[in-house]
Amino acid sequence: MASSNMKIQNENASVETKRTPKSSKNHSYDIDWIKNTNAKSFLPDQRHLLKKPVTDQGCQKRLSKYNGLVNRMSSEEVDEELRKRQVSTSGEIEIRRLRLKHHYKAQLMLGHENPFKMIQQHFEYIAVVDFEATCDNNQRNNYPHEIIEFPIVLINVQQQMIVDKFQSYCRPTLNPILSDFCTELTGIEQHQVDNAPTFPDVLRNVEAWLNERNLLSSHKRKCGFATDGPWDFAKFLRIQCGFNSIPYPRWAKKWINVRKEFASFYSVQRCGITKMLKSVGLVFDGRHHSGLDDSVNIARIALELMKDGCILLLNDGVRASDPKFIDLNIAGGDETKDLEEDETKLVDDDDDDDDLNVSNE
Repeated sequence: MASSNMKIQNENASVETKRTPKSSKNHSYDIDWIKNTNAKSFLPDQRHLLKKPVTDQGCQKRLSKYNGLVNRMSSEEVDEELRKRQVSTSGEIEIRRLRLKHHYKAQLMLGHENPFKMIQQHFEYIAVVDFEATCDNNQRNNYPHEIIEFPIVLINVQQQMIVDKFQSYCRPTLNPILSDFCTELTGIEQHQVDNAPTFPDVLRNVEAWLNERNLLSSHKRKCGFATDGPWDFAKFLRIQCGFNSIPYPRWAKKWINVRKEFASFYSVQRCGITKMLKSVGLVFDGRHHSGLDDSVNIARIALELMKDGCILLLNDGVRASDPKFIDLNIAGGDETKDLEEDETKLVDDDDDDDDLNVSNE
């Protein structure tokens, strides 16, 4: 995602374990309302199996005792226990400890020697998106970012592998000449966008590609879209649709925020792609700020989460009541109503780092 001031303060810091949970806000849910909507996936206790409490007292004691034992293990002892269970030994020590604890907890809950293989994911496919947009080194706060690269990396969830890719450059119209800074950052050359279709045509091509694979099926568990943070859809896609006076695509109203899920599942501070990869024992593959390469690496992180037993669900979205979203020249006056009928909301209200100008490295 391209922007001159897309720098996060803790980007160069190592991934740190959370010490204190946020408790400043008490969230309540209208259970009757939830029963009649598709918003269940936003509930904290539905996020993934391994975050659910163990209710049996005997199992609670066994789990507590085992967790204490894991905390006292050396790095070599943790790896030995993971190998016995045929579980990955990659990643930083705190990630490996948590992986071992999760495996034991899943054994207690599922009664199976290989519990991670028993966990069923919600979606058949996950489509990872990471836009690149116009930018400048000294851009103002209201700089009109235009999407110049639209990539999709498709994960087959059952096979746990990347099975397809889509990529298209987009020709900007407000600022058709790329800045030197933008070209250096993204690697996108002027001739590549000059010869590319404009965004509305690219979006039509994207949806044709998705429909060819039956990924926009009315079956809600067919495909979920995933991004690194909220910015790609909540900011860049929203703004671009406004520039072109076209409806915001229905399939992008809710998504899997991988950065958010990663921090929640592994109990670490939120960080960018490079740090997430490092924490699970991987290195960035490709070119930073290439939309396609970024998408591939986000997909690799999503695959690691699933291998470790995380169930990837929709955990972020846009809401019709957000003036930043509805204050657009969106074609079709019923678009805002459609959003409200979908019970779509931005569920990331309590985040400290959700400035929309953040790097994804």
